[in-house]
Amino acid sequence: MIRRLYKSFRKILPNSLNGQITYWLYRLKIKPTIGKHKSRFEKGIVVISADFEMAWAFRYSKKKKHKAVEMGLMERENVPVLLRIFEKYNIPVTWATVGHLFLNKCEIENGKAHSKMQRPVFFENKNWLFNTGDWYQHDPGSDYKKSPAWYAPDLIDQIQNSPVQHEIGCHTFSHIDMTYKNCTSELAEAEIQECVVVANKRNILLKSMVFPGGTLGNFETLKKFGFTSYRKPDNSYVGIPFKDSSGLLAIPSSLGLDKNNFTWSVKKYVKTFKCYLDAASKNKSVAHFWFHPSMDKWYLENVFPLLMKMVDEYRRQDLIVVKTMDELTEDYNEAFNH
Repeated sequence: MIRRLYKSFRKILPNSLNGQITYWLYRLKIKPTIGKHKSRFEKGIVVISADFEMAWAFRYSKKKKHKAVEMGLMERENVPVLLRIFEKYNIPVTWATVGHLFLNKCEIENGKAHSKMQRPVFFENKNWLFNTGDWYQHDPGSDYKKSPAWYAPDLIDQIQNSPVQHEIGCHTFSHIDMTYKNCTSELAEAEIQECVVVANKRNILLKSMVFPGGTLGNFETLKKFGFTSYRKPDNSYVGIPFKDSSGLLAIPSSLGLDKNNFTWSVKKYVKTFKCYLDAASKNKSVAHFWFHPSMDKWYLENVFPLLMKMVDEYRRQDLIVVKTMDELTEDYNEAFNH
């Protein structure tokens, strides 16, 4: 009751005041929330995961459906920049990739793209509205040179060829809602199986899952296809992952890395980020940061490099280690299952 009243109160405040309150919650060490489970890790762990999705994420967005191609192209422009930053500081990332981005091209068959694929029925959730037409109606049925917002085999090449040992994970084939309410087991299997097939062609074994839009569900399907972990949406949390009822490792998220609505200075972003690194190192627990490659340009140029530099500095001081989701899962199994 108190929490609901607090959230309602925050919603009516202007962004500037909300920003000040949030900042001081960090300064007073009220944020981030620290998990209560005892750690068996030797030191703090930082995990970074990316929602690599391009135009697929936005075509049914309630706020940005008319900007799907624009957002996809922005992501295409940003990925090489991000890779250079990660290479500079040797930071591995789990790139949770929409399966369609693996394709060089696709075609329209029988009047539809991917006519043999399962389709979701019409649905609405917090962020998306699909209530007309065909699920693949925006697919250009083209190739990555003619329609670069919908395919990204060249960017996946860059990720795979990076000297940093990145992980490529899964974000479903067509960015679907994976909840049990809006996704049948047949649809989930079709989507995940197609991701596994296109990834295997590049000798990639998918193990880690990031649910599009945080739409958790169909865990049994993930287990069936050999997945071992997923990102569990959380807010301002630093703690220990846990095994769910399906035997998958749920890795709570800590903080999304992008420009907020608070008109913060670079200094405030850096100080806030430091709170998570301090909490992870002090409690020998996990800070799981995530981002969209379509992040704000100002943030990418002025804030993000400083955050990655800070991660590297903490690692050099032997306060933390940096792991992909798959590496964290292996560490968890070794530390907690023995």
